Amino acid sequence: MGVQTSYNYGISKGIAGGLYDLTYYENNTFITPGGIPFGYGVVKGTIPGSDISLPSTASAAADFEGVVQNGFTTQQDMKGNAVPEKGESVGVLRTGKIWAVLGKAAEPAYDKEVYLITDGEEAGRFTTVEDESAKIKLSAKYVMEKDNGLAPVRLG
Repeated sequence: MGVQTSYNYGISKGIAGGLYDLTYYENNTFITPGGIPFGYGVVKGTIPGSDISLPSTASAAADFEGVVQNGFTTQQDMKGNAVPEKGESVGVLRTGKIWAVLGKAAEPAYDKEVYLITDGEEAGRFTTVEDESAKIKLSAKYVMEKDNGLAPVRLG
């Protein structure tokens, strides 16, 4: 028999890949290779301007396309995860404010510089300069501190 052993009355401030606010934003459509969660940073894929991929150590800041936006149309799997499948169209926020998924060592604060992790299990997550992960500096700033593994970033 399953029993819930933890309760939390606090509500997270945002969701991965959700807009932070309704100020001006630019969202473009790309084809996903599948397996890239909402709120992750992506780079040019095999067909630049058409598809995306997770970053690698070969990625540069110029390859950054944006953050995968949650369009609220992807169904959850049996484990409760909503991750776009291969060949699906996804929105990628290129300008605006969005809730981004952080690496474990990230310590964001208002107006602090944003880095994209390019290696390991956290590739595609965002971090700060103090993190020892392989990373690239982006033209982006944090809007506030982290909340439940997420932080809003300002792109553009």
